[in-house]
Amino acid sequence: MSRMAYHKSEEVDLSLFRDGSHTCGDLVECWEATVLGIGCVKICPPVLVSSKLEPQETQPGTQTLMTQDTVRRIAFIHAPDAFLADTQQYGAMFMPVWAYTLAAYIEEPEHYDLKLFDIRFDDVKDVPAADLFVFSGVNQDYETIVATQAQLHEQYPDSTFVIGGPNTWSLNQAGEIAKLEMFDHIFIGDGEEAFPKFLTQFFAGEKSPKVLETKLRFDVSKARGFYRPFLDATYQRYYGAVLEVSRGCPFLCEFCDIRVLPDNNRAHNFSTEHIVSELDYLARLGIKQVLFAADNFIGDLHWAEELADKIIEWQNRTGQRVALYTWLTINLSRYPRILKKLRQANFDMLFIGVESFSNNSLLETAKVQNSTGDMIAALKEIQSYGFVVVAGLIFGFDSDTYESFDLTLEGMMKAGLISGDPSLLTALPGTPLFRRMKLSGRMRNNKNSLGGYKYCTNIRYLMPREEMVRGYQSFVKRFCEGRYQYERFKGFLDNLDNGNYLPLESKGYGSLGKYVSMVFKSPRAIKMLAQRLAQIAGRPDVAWYTIRAFSLVLSRSRRHRQLFGIFQFWLFAWTNAMLKYEGLSDTDFDIESVPAGFDRSLILPEHYTDFAGEDIPQAKVAAQQRVTVNQLRRLTV
Repeated sequence: MSRMAYHKSEEVDLSLFRDGSHTCGDLVECWEATVLGIGCVKICPPVLVSSKLEPQETQPGTQTLMTQDTVRRIAFIHAPDAFLADTQQYGAMFMPVWAYTLAAYIEEPEHYDLKLFDIRFDDVKDVPAADLFVFSGVNQDYETIVATQAQLHEQYPDSTFVIGGPNTWSLNQAGEIAKLEMFDHIFIGDGEEAFPKFLTQFFAGEKSPKVLETKLRFDVSKARGFYRPFLDATYQRYYGAVLEVSRGCPFLCEFCDIRVLPDNNRAHNFSTEHIVSELDYLARLGIKQVLFAADNFIGDLHWAEELADKIIEWQNRTGQRVALYTWLTINLSRYPRILKKLRQANFDMLFIGVESFSNNSLLETAKVQNSTGDMIAALKEIQSYGFVVVAGLIFGFDSDTYESFDLTLEGMMKAGLISGDPSLLTALPGTPLFRRMKLSGRMRNNKNSLGGYKYCTNIRYLMPREEMVRGYQSFVKRFCEGRYQYERFKGFLDNLDNGNYLPLESKGYGSLGKYVSMVFKSPRAIKMLAQRLAQIAGRPDVAWYTIRAFSLVLSRSRRHRQLFGIFQFWLFAWTNAMLKYEGLSDTDFDIESVPAGFDRSLILPEHYTDFAGEDIPQAKVAAQQRVTVNQLRRLTV
């Protein structure tokens, strides 16, 4: 994954070249959505970055001819979908890690004038001329990116425009790369090596093809640290930090596009020395919350345990304590030694793709790591150490029924999950699910973004649309009720009494003070915070159960330390849900179901099991297909 760079008084944002955008149940917690900088902060006026040459002032609409002494100007344009950022991040702002990283791979950066513009805060009309404009973003950013590129191209028609990132990968997988024809060059694949090579050729006047695809994965053992000048100048604007530590996952879920990336069905781990070195630098800046970005942190258990040991040793040596958050799979519950070490290393929150409490739905998508044991018992075991599990949940599997909504509510209650916000199943380009939906004629056109809808998906569900909408609305109503929220919170605290609980030695990943400081940088976020407070003050049941939960924390604190952070996160998640779902109506759903009389044999279409060219051992692919096919056959009759 490529990252970004900054210099004093400047923020350079380049969400470039990370080639995937998987959604394991919850877009907010999805690695791509978070790491690619959704929710950035206001940018200071750009300045010259580490250049020995002074750039000439250029007015909009004018161009400067390149000479041997001309500064090579590169403008990184961050153009996220504002609707997505507002509704998913609730005012929290995260580092655009791809840009921090990518800048570190530019050789001799002092020869470049690097600038970053975030169109949520910078007027496109004020962006000065550049030789090269670089774009990137996740799938949901497509429309905003295209509109921004059009404005800049009108101002600077002689400039070169390039784009990379998850959106290029997905459009290429879907056979729709032509949607990016307005760009001069399109990067597909890892960019740590491809982008610097392109820069050398570009500024030497050499021609490059329109589409530059890199199929070989970057060797992350050669990873460089963040570009320090950029990080030092901007870290205070963001909520904590984000640090990529691993790529790839050994599992083969049908809906997940991690598997689609070249050689990505295994763990590609950054060296533990590199990670601890970066963590040390972040901690010395005063950063207290760090998100470890990983497709599956325990894809290699030996490495995960080694990293935990190194972090514990670093803590003991330096006295530093940083709260950590990462993504991993539920099979962690089987390894008490690693659970204990992760807690000692101050891991606080864990995103886990639970997806469903229906075993049939899990088998359909070949989520074997979730279906081989007792899901609720596994979640309780993990949380008994004090971890908050942020659960990814999905509705819309072919095996789902109207009862799936209540089943999920009951499962969350029994497991004591205090976080978990469901999404609707979407077929990501390149995945077996995408191929199955296409073969069965169940794909539909949509805006490929959230647009003005809270729910907008690209497949036709087996469950009737009316049932999907009614079931979701029923789920939301009970999910937001005070009694239901309180009982889940109490269940979480009760589970800490079994003897495994280890209190954090850090302040916790959820920081109210840090969040509030982020909120006041955005008028929209301020409005949402006011609405959040109004929800508590204006609804007697919400206020009552908030007081009860706080009282419970006070009484339990006598035997368990560090519970206030858990209470604060629970309240934050609850009020988020109330804001998100307030007034949820039928018109908020841009979804469809299969037509009446649909041929159910198409649930398992012909050629579904044909070789699709995935860079995965065929024995593993066949095993996934057997699990999926066996479950889907039950639905075809």
